[in-house]
Amino acid sequence: MKVWMWPKSSELNFYNDLLTNSLCDEGIEVKDLQHGKLMLQVGGARPGDIVHIHWMHHAYQNASLPVFLVKSFILIMTMLYLKVRRVQLVWTIHNLYPHHVKYKRMERFMRTVICKFCSKLLVASESIKRKVMAEFDVPASKLVVVKHGHYLGVYKSKGLNCRQAYGISEDADIYLFLGAIQAYKGVKDLIEAFNAIKTRRSYLIIAGKADKHMEAYLKQVENKENIILDIRFIPNEEVADLISSVDVMVMPYKEITTSGSAILGLSFRKLIVMPDNDFIDEYFKEDMVVRYNPSEDNGLSNAMKAALNVKREQRTPPYEEVLKELEWSAIARKIKNVYQGWG
Repeated sequence: MKVWMWPKSSELNFYNDLLTNSLCDEGIEVKDLQHGKLMLQVGGARPGDIVHIHWMHHAYQNASLPVFLVKSFILIMTMLYLKVRRVQLVWTIHNLYPHHVKYKRMERFMRTVICKFCSKLLVASESIKRKVMAEFDVPASKLVVVKHGHYLGVYKSKGLNCRQAYGISEDADIYLFLGAIQAYKGVKDLIEAFNAIKTRRSYLIIAGKADKHMEAYLKQVENKENIILDIRFIPNEEVADLISSVDVMVMPYKEITTSGSAILGLSFRKLIVMPDNDFIDEYFKEDMVVRYNPSEDNGLSNAMKAALNVKREQRTPPYEEVLKELEWSAIARKIKNVYQGWG
């Protein structure tokens, strides 16, 4: 049995590399299914092989509706070919829908069709499982919950003094937003909330590459006092020192299913502020997250203030217990069982 993984690795996210390496440790041969070459490469797959895809929308989405339809047709023909060849299709559903959806009805149709072709569907939480079952008419027996693994030891410290680099004193309180800056991640709300509660010794760092819309917004923000805008892709070698230098990570996302950024913060044992959602209950324990209701006035700003109080009380959440549940070796064994039909 071979596993054809799309993607096998990623320069932007260690998730795929960690998954691939852990599966290889379990004795599974993982082949790289390159972007845009699904139809060409799966011709080499044999009966009993697995095609495991993560972000399926890349295979059919397009801004042009005619191209969207053509790509969708090609994907359906490819899935039919796999079925005839008795090659099993596995899809990890990271999000109920992609972050950018132009043709919602077509998107729902395609995701429903793909679910029917898949032998198994992997999701990272029970809450996502329930949503997939309801939205795409999927039987519970086809869905397997496999948690997102941790990032322990992945990002190495280079000994950078990030506070000094940003001109922030050692006794200051720092909030951090880290990652791609897009509208759905709530950065506008974050800036407004911070400006409402900031003091002379509190800072907000927004670090990550912004899309064109958000870059234009950030340039015209008037009140930037104590706000550090590091608008670039943060290299992997800087991530550990940046996260280690702050007090609280804030993730005011408007949509959350599973958050790799939150698991990254968890891996560094950082207190997190985020909207109340089912994902928190399945991955975190008390004093690891300060949650808020985004529909409440001042909900985010109040949560940010509360987070500093929790931090100052120096509570000791059970991080080791939680991180043990997210070990990649256990995740790989569970996925191997799914591949072999035991899932």
